Amino acid sequence: MKKRWIAIATLSAIAALGIYAVKAPSSDKHHFTMLTAKNATIEKQAIAVGQIMPAQAVKIKSQIEGIVDKIYVNLGDKVEAGSPVIKLRPNPTPQDLTRVNADLLKSKADLESAKVKLANLQRLAAQKIIPANFDAYIQAQAAVKSKTAELKQKQQESDLMSKGESNAGSTKLTSIIYAPINGTVLDVKVDVGEPITSTESNQAATEIMTMADMNNIIFKGSVSEHDAAQLTEGMPVELTLAPYPDLKIAGKLTKVAVQSEKLNDDSNNNQQAQSFDNGFAVEVSDIKFPKDITLRSGFTATAHITLKKATDVMTVPERALHFKGNDPFVLIADDSTKGYKQVPVKLGLSDGINVEVLSGIEPKQSIIDASMVEGL
Repeated sequence: MKKRWIAIATLSAIAALGIYAVKAPSSDKHHFTMLTAKNATIEKQAIAVGQIMPAQAVKIKSQIEGIVDKIYVNLGDKVEAGSPVIKLRPNPTPQDLTRVNADLLKSKADLESAKVKLANLQRLAAQKIIPANFDAYIQAQAAVKSKTAELKQKQQESDLMSKGESNAGSTKLTSIIYAPINGTVLDVKVDVGEPITSTESNQAATEIMTMADMNNIIFKGSVSEHDAAQLTEGMPVELTLAPYPDLKIAGKLTKVAVQSEKLNDDSNNNQQAQSFDNGFAVEVSDIKFPKDITLRSGFTATAHITLKKATDVMTVPERALHFKGNDPFVLIADDSTKGYKQVPVKLGLSDGINVEVLSGIEPKQSIIDASMVEGL
């Protein structure tokens, strides 16, 4: 009986050892996250954030003062150059009316006096008392012409101030303001009845409305100084509009600022000490907008400017790289104690996520995700 129990105990121990041998993990087996080298396109890009806007926008102001009498256009209207957009009604002060009327009466009196003097000299010339080229006679003729022109000017000023219209030869002087360009009305900043300050005033002239050619839309934005150093005109651009985030629109970089925006704006002097990065203005034009989208001036946009591009090249994720100093390596699985070997590679272009591998590994080769390996 005792021998039987000894035999059973021995068999149980052997079975337990067998189970442990099966379940216990092998020390030479490793479990790594694997990645695969694959062909792809790598682009290095600069990012500019800004807005789309018309290439040409005109702020309309008046050369004469008055009260807004009529507004012929509405916000969003498309207007041809030379079309009336607003009419002003004269609003002279009593002092201005008095001055203009007094100047007009004085000019009439001066002209009458000049005509009388000329008539007297003409009689003397007709009687051969003075020659036809007598200085006083010639000056009297010139004085009549000068006083006649002066009277016309004063009459025009009086008509403009009282009626809002006058004529200067073949040109009609009017208080109606006309569109200077073909374009769309972006903003109307006055209402009927509001007073208008002219560009001739010592005060700031009233901005009446803004017009722009919406058929020529550009992007204006800013890039960091690190990106600005690599930009050249003519680089391809991919534009994304905030209202259409899934739409990629092609364009071309046409302007890069020579001077930073901070130096252009003296008001930022106090902020320069707080920021080490200068913004540089960029402009994108030749934008291929789809015809079926609605564009509005001021849409927020992001421009992806392609600095360099490598097409159909072997790439690996940057997290697969391990560096010793400045030398890059990838990890290849093997049967060693660590479970991998370090293979040096030569790198090319990087977009910050994936990197081009010029040599060191083969296409479609499996490599270890170095970011998941402990103890490197």
